[in-house]
Amino acid sequence: MSETDTISEPKSETKMLVHIGLTVKDLAASIGFYRDLVGMKITSEFTGHNDWFDKLTNNPGAELKVAHLRLGSYELQLIEYLEGGQEPPAQLGHNRVGSPHMCFLVTNVEQKYSAATERDDVVITSKITEIMAGARSFYTEDPDGVPVEFVQAPARRRRTT
Repeated sequence: MSETDTISEPKSETKMLVHIGLTVKDLAASIGFYRDLVGMKITSEFTGHNDWFDKLTNNPGAELKVAHLRLGSYELQLIEYLEGGQEPPAQLGHNRVGSPHMCFLVTNVEQKYSAATERDDVVITSKITEIMAGARSFYTEDPDGVPVEFVQAPARRRRTT
């Protein structure tokens, strides 16, 4: 090997999205929304302090309550700051830069809409709307105002031969 030859490092590849994390005001209320209305399952919960989290987030002394919820391969991390948290910088909304929204596929959008209307803690922000040929959807907000969409895919047509 000559002096000009170099050993190259393997290129780093992004393999998958591991989770989406949301900072919430009230972990119990958020768990109730995502578990009871959306149908996610709690996979882990933690309360306390971690030095590594302080370093990772540059937020020394943070005290947290954390829950991980899963639906299929999608994992949602909810974090409530007991110490070291701040108020949101602005109101969330679908039309606000930096605001997330989540979309969940459902088998029956009318049933999900009905379940949402029966809850006192759910804000429904749209009626059921056809969004493309046969697909229908509506929006709610989670307890912190994050837009959450429920969509039903178009029915597949049966082939006749």
